[in-house]
Amino acid sequence: MIELPFDLTLREISQICEGKILQPKNDHYNFDEIKIKYLSFDTREQVSECLFIPIKGSRFDGHDFIEEAQKKGAKATLFSDYEKVRKLNLSIPCVFVEDTKEAFLKLSSYIRKRVNPLVIAVGGSAGKTTTKELIYFVLNSSGLSVHKSKKSFNNEIGVSISMSSLKKDTEVAVFEIGTSSLGEIEKLTKFVEPDFGVLVSYGKEHLEGLRSPELVLKEETYLTDFVAGKGGAVFINIGVDELKDYFFRLNSHKKVGFLMPLYKNHNKISKAEPLSIVGAELLKMLRTDFVLVYPRDVSRKFETEFGIYVSFSDMKKEFYIRTNLAPHFGSNLASALSVFIFFFHYIRGEDFEHIIDMLQSINFFDFKNESSRFNVFDLGKFIVVDDSYNSNPLSLSALFYSAGFQKGKKVFVIGDMLELGEFSEIEHLKIGESASMYLEKDNSFFFVSGEFEKYMEEGLRAKGFQVSVFKKNDELFESLRRIHFDFIFFKASRARKFDIIVQDFINNFKPS
Repeated sequence: MIELPFDLTLREISQICEGKILQPKNDHYNFDEIKIKYLSFDTREQVSECLFIPIKGSRFDGHDFIEEAQKKGAKATLFSDYEKVRKLNLSIPCVFVEDTKEAFLKLSSYIRKRVNPLVIAVGGSAGKTTTKELIYFVLNSSGLSVHKSKKSFNNEIGVSISMSSLKKDTEVAVFEIGTSSLGEIEKLTKFVEPDFGVLVSYGKEHLEGLRSPELVLKEETYLTDFVAGKGGAVFINIGVDELKDYFFRLNSHKKVGFLMPLYKNHNKISKAEPLSIVGAELLKMLRTDFVLVYPRDVSRKFETEFGIYVSFSDMKKEFYIRTNLAPHFGSNLASALSVFIFFFHYIRGEDFEHIIDMLQSINFFDFKNESSRFNVFDLGKFIVVDDSYNSNPLSLSALFYSAGFQKGKKVFVIGDMLELGEFSEIEHLKIGESASMYLEKDNSFFFVSGEFEKYMEEGLRAKGFQVSVFKKNDELFESLRRIHFDFIFFKASRARKFDIIVQDFINNFKPS
């Protein structure tokens, strides 16, 4: 159930959604007197006093539950399937719309405009949720009234839920915008109308729907193109070559670059001078504001001290932040710091030194990431890392990068990276190449499973890694009992349900 920030009459909702209200057969309602405060999509949750919105999905149709919603006290319902609804015995008002999902998006966009917070939209191939959570965390720590999208709500329904659940007093809203096919980001961006656009990463993702890496880049950069076009501020990861080139081409007076360089030799990073990390050539090009983040020290539980170098206008500052973030989250942290500094300096007019003091007063160990996103469990004899929420070539490489900071024996339990289309086989073969950039072959053991297991196995063996294929948890656990390890990492696409394997492992695995 969603609580709206203000009441709307049923007539207002009908007008906003471009719908038509139908009276029940045996009743007559005054639609200006029916006040809607709550929305619901699921009859398993609270429906009483709600406007019911039946959504058609791939496995269900909400229209099949309209009568149940009525029995449970729904005030009214939207609908788009006239043939289904005309056969129902309904006594509540019904609002006919062409598409209930589209109608919900229109309604939520109206709410966003009426509340009128400063809206920050986060896009990218990987790391959107962590970035959104970090931006929310730092801004909320400053005392602002900040709203964020829940979990990874970044598709049409998720964005609609996020906008419609704004509070009256929301000053800043942070939303994710995702895609799986061409045109999704354009559609969502136009409804969200962000004031700030954050592009945190670029890589091969959703290639079944987006078809090529070039189209992925075009799709992802629509967000920042839109924001720059309306005079808003854009924040772009210039540590990625394709995004760096895009950043310098983008015509905007309000753009901030952020980056965290990835280096193969982890031992040298903590000793490096911050500006030498990015290289002289890039620094010459940086005539705009930027934030550089680099890992200086990493604990056994992946608690990282980051070095921060900030350059805004003529103001430059170097400082350090200790966090509970793994090293590869440095670019996510950099994006959040960029937004924080820009907001308080250019929007609120705060003194630069005061802004840095505000940042340094934040306890980053209070930050809680969403589940299965590099969640660390210390089981005494070894560390378990659950990164099973999702996987693509970019995020898997990031996991290897962070793992490379640790000494000791490491086990990687890896499943399929899905939605890569015609690139699936080659990208699974390339896992060995990605792992070899950051991991020592003698101390890294791989267990692979899934539709593309043979390609993972072949690619890893070609780079000299030890690899086993497993089919069942018991088989995996029995193999693990025969080896000593200090760290074990789990990662796969969400559909492979590796989070279940992780819980089974934590609850039931007993080393020999």
